[in-house]
Amino acid sequence: LYAYRQYKELWDRLFNMEDALNWVINSPGYEASNDTGFNGQRFRKQIFEELINTCHFDAILETGTYTGNTTGYLAKTSNLPVYTSELNKWYYDIAQMRLKEFTNIHYNFGDSRKFLRKLAQNEVGKKNVFIYLDAHWYSDLPLQEELNIIGGHWDNFVIMIDDFQVPDDPGYDYDHYTRRKSLRMKIFGKVFAEHNLEPFFPTAPSEQETGNKRGCVVLTPKGKWSNQLEKLESLRKI
Repeated sequence: LYAYRQYKELWDRLFNMEDALNWVINSPGYEASNDTGFNGQRFRKQIFEELINTCHFDAILETGTYTGNTTGYLAKTSNLPVYTSELNKWYYDIAQMRLKEFTNIHYNFGDSRKFLRKLAQNEVGKKNVFIYLDAHWYSDLPLQEELNIIGGHWDNFVIMIDDFQVPDDPGYDYDHYTRRKSLRMKIFGKVFAEHNLEPFFPTAPSEQETGNKRGCVVLTPKGKWSNQLEKLESLRKI
C-alpha cells in the first residue's frame, strides 16, 4: 500500500507537470470560442446564460480554476466579479498568465473550503452568487464540506456542480473514485436535502451535447429562485 501511494503520487506529479507544460506551450493565452469553457459543452453554456439572465447575480465563485478556460468564460459572459480558487500552484500561475487581460477576476491559491469560508466572512457573503464547484480533481473530495459552508452562510445562491451524474442519462460522464466518493444523487442527495436544496438537471440529452459531455447538477434553495429555475428551458427536475 505504501509503495502504491508513492507510485501514484509520483505519477500524479508527472502528469500535472506534463499537462502544465502543454498549456504553457500550446495555449499561453485565453481565447474565447465555442469550445472554451464548461468542457466545450454548448448546452451547459445555455444553462449558465439562462441563469445569468434570470437570477441577476452580484458575483461568481469558482472552486477549481485549473488553467482558466471556464474562469475566462464566466468572466467574459457575465461581466461580473469572479472569485476563483486553485490548489495546484502550477495551474494557479498558468491561469493568471492566460487570463492577464481580465480585470474582474480575483485569484486565490489554496484549499477550496478555506476560500469559501473567507468569502463568506466578507461582503461577498451578503451577495447573490452563482457558485461553480469543480474542485474534485484529487483524492480529497471537498464537495460535502463546500456545500455545508455555502448552505450555512449564503441566503441567495445557485450552485452548479461539474462532473455530476445525470441519473437517467448514462451518456453524460461523471466522477466516480470509490463507492463513497462518487458524484451521484445516491451519495449527495441527503446533503442536498439537509440544506433544503432543489436539484435540477440538463434538459438536453447527452447525444445532443457537445464537448466532453460531462454531467452536472444545478442547486438552489427551495423558494423564489427554485420556482424561477423550474421555468427555464435548459433545466428539469428528475
